[in-house]
Amino acid sequence: MTIDLKADLNSEDDEGRNWARLSGALSPEAVRPGAVLRAGTERFWSWVHIDAVDADGQVHFHQVSADEARSAGAVSAAS
Repeated sequence: MTIDLKADLNSEDDEGRNWARLSGALSPEAVRPGAVLRAGTERFWSWVHIDAVDADGQVHFHQVSADEARSAGAVSAAS
């Protein structure tokens, strides 16, 4: 399994969304608002919907279910 965005899924911003650094992305160009990716670590991950990417490289996202990821067209959403 590939983690698209390394993240601590316990970290939240002031609005209650998860956040991570763009530098932790496998393919930074894929991390854009509206994208659905796998975030977290190999042991603890979730499908996430990217809400925003700040100019300083902070990525804001919220977790979604596998069904929501599949509906959004995420590759390998069934796995």
